[in-house]
Amino acid sequence: MSFLGKGIGSKLSTIAAMGLWIVSMVLIYDRNYATPRNRELADIPIDENISGEFQNWMDITMNGSKIGYTAQSFTNSPLGYVLKDYSLIRLPMGGTVREIYLDSYAVLALDLSLKNFTFGLVSGDYTSDVFGEVRNGRLNIKLKSRNTESEASFDAPTGIFLPGVIPLLVKVRGFPEGDFTLPTFDPFSLSSSEIVVVIGPEEEVSTASGSAKGHLISLDVTGVASKMWVDGGGHVLREEETGGMMMVATTKERALEIPDVSTAGIDILDELAVPCSGKIDDPREAQSLTVRIDGLEPDLFDLEDDFQSVISVSPLIVEIHPGSIDSSTLSDRRPYLASEPLVQSDHPKIVAAAGKIVAHEGTLRRKAEKISEWVYENVKKDYTVSLPSAVDVLDVRKGDCNEHSALFAALARASGIPTKICIGLVYKDGRFYYHAWPAVHLDGWVPKDPTFGQQIADATHIKLLEGGFDRQADLLRVVGKISITVLDNSPDQNL
Repeated sequence: MSFLGKGIGSKLSTIAAMGLWIVSMVLIYDRNYATPRNRELADIPIDENISGEFQNWMDITMNGSKIGYTAQSFTNSPLGYVLKDYSLIRLPMGGTVREIYLDSYAVLALDLSLKNFTFGLVSGDYTSDVFGEVRNGRLNIKLKSRNTESEASFDAPTGIFLPGVIPLLVKVRGFPEGDFTLPTFDPFSLSSSEIVVVIGPEEEVSTASGSAKGHLISLDVTGVASKMWVDGGGHVLREEETGGMMMVATTKERALEIPDVSTAGIDILDELAVPCSGKIDDPREAQSLTVRIDGLEPDLFDLEDDFQSVISVSPLIVEIHPGSIDSSTLSDRRPYLASEPLVQSDHPKIVAAAGKIVAHEGTLRRKAEKISEWVYENVKKDYTVSLPSAVDVLDVRKGDCNEHSALFAALARASGIPTKICIGLVYKDGRFYYHAWPAVHLDGWVPKDPTFGQQIADATHIKLLEGGFDRQADLLRVVGKISITVLDNSPDQNL
């Protein structure tokens, strides 16, 4: 299992989310922060020039316990303004502590819009780098993982502003109170969006050095909310997420002092679990399940499928029935066979591996079964913080549901099997956890779970979304807001 978290908001959101499929989804949507869109912040004239260089050091804490630090520096160079970030975070997850390194380097224009950037993530056996450049109204992206490179391009007619520049941006514009928007880009989900920036008055806020005054700045990106307090010099004093993660300004010496992070206390996976009323005794054997989902707006999600039906919208009642797949046809198979930046179904390594796995199998059904068996048996189960490139997973042979799903999808598509990735929830030990699994189209969409070794995923797999990695930010809208009530389940037959 894995617990998805991809999206970008404030600087802390970047650290907490850590990209497309990373586990720390503590960035909870709070409607108190989401305000009607008004003016664009970039349209407000700059009141003063940016002068001076600085470094900011901050402690990163989770529910009061220090788990890392972050450092940001700002300089003026012949290339333009340069904004650098480096972070180290030790995340308690699944009974272990994952050490994650993140660094970024961004060159900015005079109005603080993005010219180019690099972003790096290192965690365990996986490394990823994202490169971007804005030129002629386009943002061109290159994603480089352990073994592969891929490219993408996006419209950027009004420029791109990274969340990390917002403290300086509001400072040089004189802290105009109100709500504003800025165009931004998420280097993890490879999607463009808007930041809603709400600038408030000055207020007292506590830091590691005592009380200080700062303007309250609230941010919202596709439902990911955060708030920060910024002093008159454009420096962040404190930054908070609704789910208990926080950054507080401190000295370099204090920031570098990281205590041992215990696995006996808080665990990010448990913190993100969805509460459930009602018990499912044999979840891995369930062939039918009916649940009520509170706190979710159905119009924003992909709830209908050949293995799942919406029974009622208000209240929202969903039936999952993988033991009885509805038949369907695909009007266009190409999207489900296509190679993607992290699902490289046309890569020679993937094609060769798929050929060996499905050799001598004549039907798509048997090929899908062989691939599912192979992924389950050959990829070690391990909580992983990575951008799950299928080619990298084929090499490393380790990961959670994200890595299993990415590799399965690539191998299946390379074998001519229409495949999609489902994102949602799965039941375990009395609660529902965020999870990802593939589905293949045979006579209809059949959900599989190579992480659990299930040829047909059990009925406790509740699909919320499907599609590419750009859909992950949509899931952040409901983290911490939903609950599930079990209305009926049928565990009496094996799938």
